[in-house]
Formats: sequence, C-alpha cells, structure tokens
Amino acid sequence: MQRLLAIFGCALVSGLILVSTALPAVITAEQRKELNQLRDDVGDVDKLIKDKKYDEAGKALDEATAKIEKIAKDADLKPGDKTLLPVQTLIDKKKQTLQKLAGTTKGKEDAADVSFIKQVAPLLNSKCVSCHDDKAAGKLRLDSFAEMKKPGKSGYLLQIGQPQRSLIMARVTAAGAGRMPKDGAALSNDEISMLANWIKQGAKFDGEDETVKLADFGKPATKARPNTPIKIAKATGNEKVKFIRDLAPDFVLICQRCHSGNNPRGGFRTVTFEDLMRGGDSGAVLVAGDLEGSRLWELINGGPPKMPPGQARIYRKWYDNLKTWIEEGCKYEGDDPKVPLARLVPTEDELKLAKLSRMTADEFVAMRKEQTHEQWKKTLGKEEPRELETSDFYFYGNVDEGRLKQLSGWADEHAKALRAGFKLSDGPIWKGKLTVFVYKDRFGYSEFSQTINNREADPAVVGHSEVTLGQEEAYIVIQDIGDTANSILPDTQLNLIDQMTGAYLKRGGKKLPEWLIRGTGLAMATKEVGGDNEYLRSMRGAAADALRSLETPGDLFGEGKFAPTDMAPIGYTLVGFMIKEAGQPNFMKFVAALQSGSNLQDAVGSVYKPATPQSLATAYLTSISQSAGPAVKKKGKK
Repeated sequence: MQRLLAIFGCALVSGLILVSTALPAVITAEQRKELNQLRDDVGDVDKLIKDKKYDEAGKALDEATAKIEKIAKDADLKPGDKTLLPVQTLIDKKKQTLQKLAGTTKGKEDAADVSFIKQVAPLLNSKCVSCHDDKAAGKLRLDSFAEMKKPGKSGYLLQIGQPQRSLIMARVTAAGAGRMPKDGAALSNDEISMLANWIKQGAKFDGEDETVKLADFGKPATKARPNTPIKIAKATGNEKVKFIRDLAPDFVLICQRCHSGNNPRGGFRTVTFEDLMRGGDSGAVLVAGDLEGSRLWELINGGPPKMPPGQARIYRKWYDNLKTWIEEGCKYEGDDPKVPLARLVPTEDELKLAKLSRMTADEFVAMRKEQTHEQWKKTLGKEEPRELETSDFYFYGNVDEGRLKQLSGWADEHAKALRAGFKLSDGPIWKGKLTVFVYKDRFGYSEFSQTINNREADPAVVGHSEVTLGQEEAYIVIQDIGDTANSILPDTQLNLIDQMTGAYLKRGGKKLPEWLIRGTGLAMATKEVGGDNEYLRSMRGAAADALRSLETPGDLFGEGKFAPTDMAPIGYTLVGFMIKEAGQPNFMKFVAALQSGSNLQDAVGSVYKPATPQSLATAYLTSISQSAGPAVKKKGKK
C-alpha cells in the first residue's frame, strides 16, 4: 500500500508540474504599464496627423507596432491575443486614417520602380503565404504570381494600375478583425506604400516563370539545366491520345506543385513540353515507344519514390492515357514545345465550369442538398434542423415550422419581384435552388460565419449571401431578428429580401460593387415592406456620417473605402439617387451592363450620359449634403 501511495504521490506531483507548465502566459505588471503607455502614445499621433506630419506619424505607429510584437514575444502571447487587441486595433485605425490622408494607398506617380521579385515577393512570402497557400480557406492563393492572378471567393486580388480598388490593399489597410495579416502585426507604412506603388506601376512580374513559388525566388538552381536541343516528335493527328487535351491538365494541376520553379524536385520540371522531354537530374524520364525505359512510368507505378506523393492522386483514365501516349511515341500536337503548358490547358475554373455545365437540374439539386447538410453539420451538428423546399428555395434552420413557412412565403413573393424587375424567365433563378439558412439566435449565425466563411461577423451584420463560380454554391444566411426594425438592425423580412437580391446579383459570376449589391437589395425591400421602416429611415443620416471620411468624390466608388457596415446606408442612398436621376428601367440597364462585364466608367456612360463616375459621385454627395445638413463635406473643394 505504501508503495502504491508513493507511486500515486509521484504521479500527482508530476501531473501538477505538467499542469503548471501548460498554464497560459500572463503579462507582467511592467508589460501592462507599457501597454497603457502605448495606448497614450498612439492617441498622441492624432496631433501629428492634424499637423500633416505624416512621416513622423507613420514612424510613431510603426514603433508602436514593434513594441506590441516585442511584448507578445516576451509574454509568449499570440499577436491577436485579447490582452493586446485593444491597443493593436487602435494602432490599425490610426494607420488607416493616416494612409487615407497621406495618400499612402494611392501609389505615387513619381515613385521608383518596384520589383516584384526583390521587394513584393519577400514581403508576401513572410506575411501572407503561411495562410494563403494551396490550403487557403477563401481559395485566395498568394504563394506564386500565377496563383495571385486567379480570383478567390472575394474576387480578384489586384486591379492593375488601381491600388485603391485592389482587394489586397483593402485587406492590409482595414482596421479590426478584417485586417490582414490575420492575428499578426499590420504592415508598416513603407510596406503599404511599396505595395501601392507596385500596383500603380502595373503590378508587373519581372521574373521568368510565374509559377515559381515566392519562397524560391533568390535561391540558386540546384543544377544548371542543359541547353542541348531536345527532339520533339510531331503528332500526325491519328493518335488515340492527344497530349494537350488528355495529359497536360494533370501535369499542370498535380505535377507542377513540386516540379516547377528554380528548384524543382529531382531537377525535373513539367512547366513546358520541352521540360518534360528533357528530364531531370537522373536524365530523361520519357522514352518514346518504351514504357519500361521511361522513368516516369516507373514512378507512377509505385516508384520508389511514389509519384505523385502524399494525398495527390491520378485517375485510371489519365494513367491509361499516359501508357498509350508513351507507346504511341510521346507525340506533341502543339506548335511550340517551349510554351508553358498552363497556357495551353483550361484553368481550374474553366474545368470546374465545364463540369458544372454538364450537370442536370436534378444533379444540381442533389449537390445543393448535400452541401447544405454538410455545412449545417459543421456549424450546429448536434442540433436537428427543420427543412422546407419550394421550387426556388431550400430552407434549412432551427426556427419553428410556422416561422419557416412564413419566410418561405416572403421569399416566393420576392422571387416574383426579381423576375419582374430584371425581366427573368419563369425557370429557376438559381441552379439547384438557393439554400436559405435561418438561425434563431446570434450564436448560430456567428458559428456559420466563423466555421464556413472563416470570418468574424460584425455585430451589426445579420445576414450575407454567397454564390460561387458557376453557382457551385448558392446560399444566403440570416439571423431571425424578429419583425420590428430599429435604427441599427432591419427586420427579418427586409433582411431576407436584401440577401436574396444579393444572391441574384452574384449568380452571374461577375464581381459587382458591394454598394450596388446592398443598395439594390434595400431599394427592392422598400417597395415590398414600405418606406415607413425605422431601419430604412435611418439610412440617410448613417450615409452622411459614413461619407465624412471621403477625401474626393471620385473615391466614392473605390474598393475598401468604407467599413462593411457602411455599405448598406451608402448603397441604399446611392441607388435611390441613381433611380431618381434616370428611372428604375435605366438603373436596371446599368446593373445589366455591369453584370455583362462592363466597367463602371462604361456602364455609367451608357446609361447616365454625359455623366461620368466622378460627376455622378459629386451630384450624389451634393444631394446628401443638402438633405443631411453640414455632415458631409467634399474635401478638397472650397
């Protein structure tokens, strides 16, 4: 018994030691004092900004950021820890104000040339790639220049020549939870200025291969590549397997993950057809007409090493095609074997669209239901949902059955309004129906935003819509906030109409301005629920407040100029102004022009001629100023 007690006592002591080492880090009294001093110092930056001492203000904020990072490191805290967050958010907001006033995010006309390879790539690799690689939740990858040119769920990263309309600038200059890098220190003023200048100068790539990983720039190649001519067998047209059609897509999508850039695995690149035939460090990997002599065939059949590695896999059809193609002599039907294969094959998006286009209506509905079930399980897996299906909608939520039917009735009525307003056919508005998630409380809505959309929901946001490429996903999510609106939150019917309209506008796949999406939804809601609604009545005053920070009228249409919560009042009043100026039919033509791919300048010119976005913005701001009093002042105008 004594031996057992001794063993138990040792285990208990050991356990206590283990627990004590696992306790969360706590900042010291000195560090807390330093944080309080930092808060005061950051507050003093306002005077520097007011005196237009922008360089001094930027230096002070960068120094504050460095001190925050040091405290986090010394106390073993994550950058986004709640202890540091109030001061970090204050710094971010001051930086945002400084950047707007100093024009940091605009880019300078006379700035020195910025090199992507030497300046931009190292910055993005150190700050962004750890999250935005091939596992990026928002499907926005920044691990190579080729990936940066592709859109994520929120649209394209860059607007060439227009830093203020570029998503990346909106993200790195945002304040609060939306700022990137997530949970990390904000970029310095110099870094933001450099990014803006690069975009202003055309976001040029000054390397040789856009598929090279950012982390590989500056590294010497593992081995000089021989330049001896490679014999290319020209296809006759009678081959059973076409290289570009049947094999090249997987060489791009699967093989180039490891076999591209300056340091391809095994010295073997799959960027061009010539690269494939040249081989790697061990020599040729493809021998025309000789399966047994082709090293690539051996690797794909189990190696060692096995190719492709890890979880990547090839399908039987591709395997059979490769076998036939080697046996037929490794023929190439292209004109130039030096052309990157990525230019010859459909992109991932094009392949996805092609796949979706082949799906029947029933297959789309089945896919939508499966997606809905999975998303609910990830959010509130232990709670049994209620379901209701109509010709256009698939309702899914934890409100009672009667409420779900009421929401369904409102949705059907608004579907009629969408068909009439946009002159739609009687067929389905969305492929596979539109899923409507309805959560009875804030917890459910917040869980969905965090788990599915990977973002924190602003307390004033109670609904959102999501329609991805080809309508692979199409849903709206709303919190049932009741039937009485107030100055901050809409009622549930208005919220439903707003989000449904957003889902309609997004269904074509074009990136439309957020003010247009929100404004159109609320304008349509006004006709259906009536203008005597406290939430709608508050829009004009809220717009006037949001517009105070606007520097010039032209900035009204800039990307990332306003907080997400400002989009509703600005969008509602701006759309209302545009309808009043030219009538609803012409406004619908303006929307249709944007949906068809026209830019804002052309869309405005085609409907509001001779107006331009600048003159339209000026007229709108004047109307807001006249109705809201002195709240809105167009800066730079006397």
